[in-house]
Amino acid sequence: MNPAYRIVIAQAVLGCLCTGCFFITGAAAGWSALMALCCVLIPTSYFAWLQGRSLAAMRILLHGVQKMVLTAVLMAVCIVAVGIEPLAFFLTIVVLQLSYWLELRA
Repeated sequence: MNPAYRIVIAQAVLGCLCTGCFFITGAAAGWSALMALCCVLIPTSYFAWLQGRSLAAMRILLHGVQKMVLTAVLMAVCIVAVGIEPLAFFLTIVVLQLSYWLELRA
């Protein structure tokens, strides 16, 4: 299996666990964790799909930049337009970013 798809699966599992834990503490924290999961999982899934279609180094680099921009835009929309619980949102993002290290180490 493509390592990018393994990262998507790891992020989905970790994100669902974080969201469930934060929903126990409160609805606002749970929704913030769910928004963080969407902000990270959507660009990562898109990148994994694009990476499976192309092996050219320049295209992979461009897709990585697109992924970062899309992540930043989604985070900005969640923070400005929707409103978030900062601790739940950013802690979930940190956990999801750690999934890169955990999955690629395996």
